[in-house]
Amino acid sequence: MKVRSYKTQVGLPLQLLFSSLLFAGHSAADKLTNEPIPPGEGFYKDVLINAGPGVSAPPVSHFDSLGLSYEKLSYKAYHEEDKEEFKQKFIGSDIDLNGRLLYPDGAPRYRMLSIGKASFLAGSSGNGGGGYHSQVLHDGISPLRRTGVQHIQDFVKNGGGYVGFCAGAIIAGSSPFQLSLYPGKTYPLPDTSATVNLKDLFTGYLGFGEVPNVWSKGGGYIMQSPSSRYPYNYQYPEGVEIQGVAAGHPAIWSWKDPGNPYGGTLVLSGRHPELSHDPRAKPLTEAMYTLAIRQGFDENYEPKARIKGELDNGQIRYMHEDTGYHDPNYIKIGDKQYHHFKFRVDDYRKKYLSIELNREHGYHFNLYLKKGKPAFASNADKSFIDVGLEELTFDNLSEGEWYLSVENATTVDTNGANNTEYSGKLEVLNGVAYDITATWGAEEPCDSGIGNVSFEGPVVPGQNLPISWNAECFEPGRRATVALVRADDEMQVATISRDGGLNDGLNRLNWNVTYNQPGLFKVSVSDNQNPNIMSLSEPFAFKQPEMVIAPPVSSGGERLSIIWFWRGIDSRVSLDLYVGDTLIANLHSGLAQESGANSILVMANWSWNPQANYRVRIKTLDLDENKVFYSPIFKPSL
Repeated sequence: MKVRSYKTQVGLPLQLLFSSLLFAGHSAADKLTNEPIPPGEGFYKDVLINAGPGVSAPPVSHFDSLGLSYEKLSYKAYHEEDKEEFKQKFIGSDIDLNGRLLYPDGAPRYRMLSIGKASFLAGSSGNGGGGYHSQVLHDGISPLRRTGVQHIQDFVKNGGGYVGFCAGAIIAGSSPFQLSLYPGKTYPLPDTSATVNLKDLFTGYLGFGEVPNVWSKGGGYIMQSPSSRYPYNYQYPEGVEIQGVAAGHPAIWSWKDPGNPYGGTLVLSGRHPELSHDPRAKPLTEAMYTLAIRQGFDENYEPKARIKGELDNGQIRYMHEDTGYHDPNYIKIGDKQYHHFKFRVDDYRKKYLSIELNREHGYHFNLYLKKGKPAFASNADKSFIDVGLEELTFDNLSEGEWYLSVENATTVDTNGANNTEYSGKLEVLNGVAYDITATWGAEEPCDSGIGNVSFEGPVVPGQNLPISWNAECFEPGRRATVALVRADDEMQVATISRDGGLNDGLNRLNWNVTYNQPGLFKVSVSDNQNPNIMSLSEPFAFKQPEMVIAPPVSSGGERLSIIWFWRGIDSRVSLDLYVGDTLIANLHSGLAQESGANSILVMANWSWNPQANYRVRIKTLDLDENKVFYSPIFKPSL
């Protein structure tokens, strides 16, 4: 497994952002499927309620009744700092480049956007808030040099639903300084209360055909316009469906772009069923929301799942580009977002699948596998929860088309639903980088592993300690780090070697113990390329050595100085010179040693090899249990 590192960036250089090639509607480069995104999955939340400068929020009780999660941006004052705060959240900032409405790749972060009536503008003689809000969305510029209008247009183009009442319906149109979400134009209604007579779609769903006493105040209605092909043939824009009529004018209408299968549904009303107290107005309002997040009044939620691309057998797929990159198929993943990939198994014998995921540290990723349709938590044939920097296996592939989905389960912390402030892992707003590799074949994948780290104690400073461990299923040439760690928190205190073997079977090295601090410790062995593959020894303590031998020093090759410290009783020792396990010379037989410091100076009567590694052995001769000690390895000074 080859581990790659990714660095999270909070706030990107403007020159980098300005050089982005494409952004608007770029999620349309993904491949559309016919599979709806299941409720409760694939989005940060269901609804963003836009009650920014100049407009008001619809009541949240309807969302509560429908079981929809929501977040509200509500700014009713018109000071400059209020506008700037709204722009930072809705239009974008360095820590959230395309605003809360969109994911890093331009896909909708919510299922639906809702905008209500106009709020009264201080100093004006009437309701001018809708136009004021539209102006703020036109004037605000994000770090990507884009406006709030463009972000809302991307949201609808890429599948987000939109529900607007009164001002929210009027500003959706295509007149100057409106949002141009669809080709309709609205005309003003008088301030009246009237009965809304519903068309067949709503009547069949609700079981009743009219709602009385639905008022308008400064709202509008859509009119038929001359056809571009036949000037005397008046008609509604293509894609518009009239869903209700009041006082001879359309009261509720919907629109879905017939030329864009990716697009979301708009449901608009110049009147206020969301504020009516008639008992039939509440289910009507909820039906409008339901229509906006579905293609119809069935279970086919929109938007549909999109495929980021096909995975090639054994090839790494990188998802590490920043917001603004021209191809959304390679942009980082947002919070609670899914990225879907597919691959085809063309041979029934290729039943073994190995999945390798690398992602930025500190984020929770889930993987889902499904045959025949995009995988979600609710339908997956196989789920891998909280994965990263590891290799996963699945052994029941059959011939056909499979889908592999990545979910970033990490999201921001919030402090409520009204003007929500974000905290915590804000980096997810600009996306988390990762890469994924799927390998399938006829042979069962082999899981790399390390185990059975052991050595022969006791552990005494100055000794040459053999350490061993088992490894399996590593690529040839992979190396391991052998380290000393504290037993309680497993924090590393010393590196023993960075060149440990990872050959199949038993691996060994010798540790010339120099660490001598008290405490309990373990030896860890970890893969250099993936530190998560590791194993630990049993805990042990360092023992106070009976003898400590300083590195012997040769003087011009003629004399050898040896100093050692002995903690036992007075005794006699033999001193010998070795190269490896080969005896070179006896330095002294029967030398008296005392408890404490001892030393000897020996004249060399042998030939030194400047390339050899020497060491001195000291052996006790007259104790009940004679013992052997070795000095550190040294080279002669010639």
